[in-house]
Amino acid sequence: MTTTYTLIYPVELKNKAGDAMETITELQLKRFNGADMKAIANAKAKGEGEMMAVMLCRSASIPPSTFDQLDGEDITAAGEIAAGFIGRVQTTGSQ
Repeated sequence: MTTTYTLIYPVELKNKAGDAMETITELQLKRFNGADMKAIANAKAKGEGEMMAVMLCRSASIPPSTFDQLDGEDITAAGEIAAGFIGRVQTTGSQ
């Protein structure tokens, strides 16, 4: 199952010479498998920023260099969708 998130601020990918190669207008977000979950959990130890980057890169199948160019508003919105794929874990003693 995938969910499409349309970027509010499209990202123009350029080559090393600075020429436009592709414009990304949407992200196809997929559910996580075990390898994804392990990578996200390992990234969490490095901080929330790293965890968000790994989670979104894994869900959208984009490289970190593309993540770095995304607008903060798009990262937040797409990240909320991706986080929803993980679900909620009830902690011991919670109701």
